[in-house]
Amino acid sequence: MTKPNNLKPIFFLCLLIIGWIIATLIEASGPPLPLLGEAPHLDKVAHFLAFSGLGLLACALSFRLSPTPTIPLLSVPLLMVTLFGIIDEAFQMLIPGRQADLLDLLADICGALFAIFLANLIARLMRANKAVKEPA
Repeated sequence: MTKPNNLKPIFFLCLLIIGWIIATLIEASGPPLPLLGEAPHLDKVAHFLAFSGLGLLACALSFRLSPTPTIPLLSVPLLMVTLFGIIDEAFQMLIPGRQADLLDLLADICGALFAIFLANLIARLMRANKAVKEPA
């Protein structure tokens, strides 16, 4: 059985993920930011970064819920972020002045994949650091 103290980080990560999703939907509900139109493909970079952040949060939650050494590429975090990317693009079709873009969705998925690679790298480094600190 999970101790109440172990549930606090899980609850906190869930709140962060929900907040990230709400912030993304709020941003998507208005006209595009003028800054994004100033440089070509800057919106793709914004999608990549936003969904990388969401992916890292999803990976952190995944490590908390199931302490495995690595997160496989085809995993719940990738599925969750991809599903939200599809929802985000569909939502943008309903907003005047916004449109859905498959390249945005591709940037979202690439951001999630990058987050999984980064989370696995960080987890590997933390395990190696912990092994070095432990006495033999």
